[in-house]
Amino acid sequence: MPGFAQNLDSLLWLQHAAGVVLFGGFALMLVAEMLAPATGARWDLRRLAHGGQNMLLWAIGIVVVSLVFGGTIWLLLQWMQFRRIGVLYFLPLPFWLHAILAFALLDASDYIFHRLSHNVRWLWLLHAVHHSDPQMDVTTNLRQHPLHIIPTELWRLLACAAIGVPAWVFLIHEILNLGFANLHHAAVRWPRWIDTAFSWLLITPRMHWSHHSPDMARTNSNYGMLLSLWDRAFGSLTPPVDDAPRFGLRALESPRWHSAWGMLLTPWRARKYPEL
Repeated sequence: MPGFAQNLDSLLWLQHAAGVVLFGGFALMLVAEMLAPATGARWDLRRLAHGGQNMLLWAIGIVVVSLVFGGTIWLLLQWMQFRRIGVLYFLPLPFWLHAILAFALLDASDYIFHRLSHNVRWLWLLHAVHHSDPQMDVTTNLRQHPLHIIPTELWRLLACAAIGVPAWVFLIHEILNLGFANLHHAAVRWPRWIDTAFSWLLITPRMHWSHHSPDMARTNSNYGMLLSLWDRAFGSLTPPVDDAPRFGLRALESPRWHSAWGMLLTPWRARKYPEL
């Protein structure tokens, strides 16, 4: 099947591009944090230790997710595209419109799952590991509990199957997601004009900083990663924060929550708190 093999080559290239964006963007933001640090942010031994714990948790997550999924995610995406699985494949849409709708609906599905991760108790206990970081920087993007990554990936696979998302559209969305995630979490002194120019369409870094506020009204807002459309449509948008915002969760401020071991145990230890 030459068409299948050609599509697989394209997917492999996009997977490579996703890796470049993840690691290259991470390195670029590390440099940006040193050259133009956000107010109150500075790299010292304490911050290096903090970043090291976040990266250790990420490494554990990579091992766990690899054991659970292996390489099946990309093969399933390709298979679903080849078998034309999903609602959009049943509609007589031109190629370009199918791609645009698939991209937008996949982004909407990410918004829905993120919102569920704040409103479904067991998901929130897992997702709170990401939100508990009191000194957000680019390593916070890697601070994800392994048991939250698994339902996230399962949700995205089900969304692709329901919507009819071509594998290449999924990967383009993933590349943009990875790039924006690095931008959103970096402790960089972003110019104010970025919010004015782009917040009507996109979630800007300061808008995402609002999402990491210990103020729960702000924490439960700005769920989007790419498009601000969904937050506007569903009433969960809050304006960008000031230049020196506070981060983290009030119930999880103690140092014991911020080691890799403490982060792994957070969902169980934090169950006793009615609010985080």
